[in-house]
Order: sequence, then C-alpha cells, then structure tokens
Amino acid sequence: MAVSDVVVSFALLVAIYGVLSLGLNVKFGHTGLLDFGHVGFFLIGAYTSALFVLPPDDPADFTNYVIGLGDVPLVGTWAFGIIVATILTGVIGGLVALPTIRLREDYLAITLLGISVIFQRVVQSESWLANGPDALRGYSPPFQGLFPIDPGTVVGAVAFALVVFVVWAVATAALSVQRENDSRLPLDRIYAVTSFGLGTRATGVLGSRFAVAGVSGLIAAVISAGLLLAASLVLVVGVLVSVYGWLVVLVAIGQHYAGLERRELALGVGFGTGLLVALLPLPLTDRLSVSIIGTLALLGALVYAYYHAITSYEWVADVKLAVIGLGAVWFVGIWYVLLPILGPLGSGDVSGVLGTLFRNAVWFLQFGSSAGIGYSIAVIGDVTVQLDYSRFQLALFLLSLGALYAILEAAVQSPFGRVLRAIRNDEAVVKSLGKDPFVYKVQSMVIGSALGGFAGAMWAMYSQGLTFRTGAPETTFIALLIVFVGGVGNNKGVLLGAVLYWAFQQATTQLAGFFPPALRVNVLAFRLVVVGVLFLIVLYYMPDGLLGREEYSSGVGES
Repeated sequence: MAVSDVVVSFALLVAIYGVLSLGLNVKFGHTGLLDFGHVGFFLIGAYTSALFVLPPDDPADFTNYVIGLGDVPLVGTWAFGIIVATILTGVIGGLVALPTIRLREDYLAITLLGISVIFQRVVQSESWLANGPDALRGYSPPFQGLFPIDPGTVVGAVAFALVVFVVWAVATAALSVQRENDSRLPLDRIYAVTSFGLGTRATGVLGSRFAVAGVSGLIAAVISAGLLLAASLVLVVGVLVSVYGWLVVLVAIGQHYAGLERRELALGVGFGTGLLVALLPLPLTDRLSVSIIGTLALLGALVYAYYHAITSYEWVADVKLAVIGLGAVWFVGIWYVLLPILGPLGSGDVSGVLGTLFRNAVWFLQFGSSAGIGYSIAVIGDVTVQLDYSRFQLALFLLSLGALYAILEAAVQSPFGRVLRAIRNDEAVVKSLGKDPFVYKVQSMVIGSALGGFAGAMWAMYSQGLTFRTGAPETTFIALLIVFVGGVGNNKGVLLGAVLYWAFQQATTQLAGFFPPALRVNVLAFRLVVVGVLFLIVLYYMPDGLLGREEYSSGVGES
C-alpha cells in the first residue's frame, strides 16, 4: 500500500472529527456551554441518515429497523438524509437546551452527558428501532456504485473533475496565503499560472481569495475533464495535481520555519532523529521485553533532554513548539519517504526505488488496481492507476468541511457571534445591553448540535456500518481534546487539533503493528490512557491551546 493511501484514510477521519469538534467549539469555545453529551447528536445524525438510505426492512436478513426509505425517489438519498439528520439534531439540541441551559456549567455538562447515554441506551436496547445491539448495515456511501470509474465516459470525467476541483481550489487558496506572507517573484509567477491569471488581475467579486481559488479550481476541473474525455490522460492529470499539492505543502513548511536560526533548525532535526532512534528497538529486537524497555528508556531520555533544554536555555524555550513541529516533519519524511526505499535500495533494485518514490509522490491516484489504466514508464516499468472511491469521498468531505467552516467563520465574526462570546465572558454585560442570554444559548446549542449531526452522517458514510458504540462518551472527550489542543474558541485551531489527534492515532496504530497480535489490542487500548494524560498536560501547560483564542471584535451592541 502506498503511503498516500494511508494519508487519505487519515484525512477522512480529520474531516469527520473536524466538523464534530467545530460543533462543540460553537457551544463551549464561543458560548461557554460545556456539553459532555455532544456525542449524542453525533449518534442521532449517523443513524438518521443511514435509515434514509437503507432499503425497506427485510426480516429474512436478520436485521430489524423502524423504517427504510432507500427505495423512495429523492427522499431515499444521502443528500436528503444528511439534511434531515442535520435539522433533526439541531431541533433536538434546542429541545434539550430548553430545560437544561440555565443550569450551572458543571451541572449542565453532567446532565447533557446523561442525556447522551440515554440516546445510546435507547439505540442499544430497542431492537425494533435500529437493530439494537447488533450492527446496522446494508447501505453504501453515495456514488460508490460508479467506481471503479471509466475516465473516458462523461460520468467518470465529472467524478474525476470534482476531485480535481477540490484539490486545486484548496491548494490555490493556500498558495494565495503563502504569497501574501512572502511576495518573492517565484511565488507570484506560480500563483499567476495556477490561478490562470485570476489572482493577479481579478477585481470585484473575484477580488476575494476564496473566489479566485474556487474559479481556478473550476477551470482546472474543466481542463482535466477535457483531457480525460479526449485521451484518457489519467496519469498526466494525476501527476500535475500531485506536484501542485506537494509544491504548496513544501512552500508552507519552508515559510513556517524560515525564521529559525541554524542552531534551532539543528535542534529540530536532532529531535526528529532522536525520536526515530528511540523507536528502533521495536523492529530490530526480537525479544518483546527488550524492545519495550529499550524504546521506553530512549523515549524517556529524549523527553528529559528536551525538558532540560527548554528549562536551561532561554533560546530553546522561545522555540519549544517549533522544535517539536520541525522534528515531527523530519521524522515523517524519514519514516514515509526514506525507510520504504531502503529494501529495494539495498538489493540494487533501481526501478523499485524509483517506483516507490513515484507512487508516493503521485498521491492523487491509486496504484496497482486491476481496474485501472496501465502505463509503461521508462526505468520504473509498468504501472496501473485509477481514481479510487476513497479519494472521491475525501473530496466530498473536504468540500463539506470547507463550506461549513466558511459559514461558521462568518457567523462567529457577525454580531451574533460577538454576543455569544460576550455571554461566555460575562453574561451580566449582555443582559445590561438588552440581549437575552437564554435565547442565544439555545441558538448556540442548535447550531453546535446540528454540526454534530452532520458529522454523524459523515461517519455513517465512512464506516458503512453503525453500532450503539458510535455514541460512546469518549467520542465527546476526543472532540473536547481536539478543541483544547488547537485553541478554545478558535476554528482554525480546531482543525489543527483534529490533524494532530489523528496523526497520533495513525502513528500509534503503525507502532502497534510491531507487537504480537495477542498484545496489539492492548497496545491500542492503552492509547486512551495516553490521550487522557495528554489532555491533562494540555490543560495545565497550554490552557488556550496551540493557536490560542481567536481575536474577534468584542462589541455586542450591534444587531
């Protein structure tokens, strides 16, 4: 499996938990409502959307659910199911808020946790509702039946173009930000080309960075569809989009760490190398006890060295987070780029080395599928490529996440958002200005719960099967950890927190692969303990998160 396939799975989970955590951030980060039962709305949204796309219940297949609307035209679609799930969870959130919202913060949190447990127990015990304790299956995510796609058809070209649109628009928007931070000529020229000239001369409505990115993505999508319909140039489109994505990522990393001095860069590289060395006992030592003790000892030494450095040297303390970030980037580069080529490199297999690098570089496409299009590349050899469903689903999720994030940012920067933050800071001030905090708190619960329901629908699409464990309380605490890590009341920080949390999950999953199967489950379960410890560390050392609270204007007298 190419590294890009792992990254795609990782990004899907980031998108789902990003939406879930944005909903919790509306309640807690912007309004100050601590909701320990946020997962209840996630559960309702997941089951509601699934029941809309399931076919009518057939008792012969050993499942039992209250209704299946999948055969009803228009109604039995994912689009309709998601809309209903979002509205329903918003309404339920408002109804739950009416009798509970006046409770003190700690009582409110516990009460909402109890309500979410009631939702979970109803799903678990009432077999007629959604198959009770057994899994609810029998549905497929949207458009999966179109895959594997034939890029030479109109439907295939449109599906391919949709993914190109999302990737190109996101990359162009990111490059626009990087260009503003660093106006060197190469970035200007690259941005002029990738935005098809719109970024340099657009005025009026296209003066917006996001409007330029959207139109540029649309143009790139149309061009790619034309290339596919004319000559099925799947590999050409995949290489171009992949190279553009890598360019934006590398420029962003370079800009972020451009201000570090040489000694600070060396410290970051040393930290990443030390982390890699600390993990070497796992794959290199046959005895499990030796590998575990060796890894823990080396990790402990690395943590102690880092702590000693930040407490002894002021210049290290000033860049302590940058050192960890740079070390993580260095570690990921070695782990995912260098280590996979060591095998073919040691055996002198040049084509194997180049093939591995090529598959990892062209992340836009899936390699090795029997249903793909075959190419013969000099030195590398024969390859088969296609656009798989997971990448298409990721495009849908990122499109949804981007739209919801934009709407939410507009809401929290509006007078409505300023009132929410004023309620969080001092409710008496809001009352003195003629605003009713109760009304705004209920509205905040409605919005946050609706986002939780939308995230649940995304989870139903991703998992293709639901159980009552979907509403497990720890999901709320994961979302709360994401909010705290990124920055309470900071929507950008929430997305960063989702990335960091799932990066940790992905890393520990891979590390668990070095353990015997009998211990692997225990190692993965131990992650919850580590997450709890990390939660306490974040609360103690970084109560405002990595990015801190977003600074908005604070006036509440506007309407």
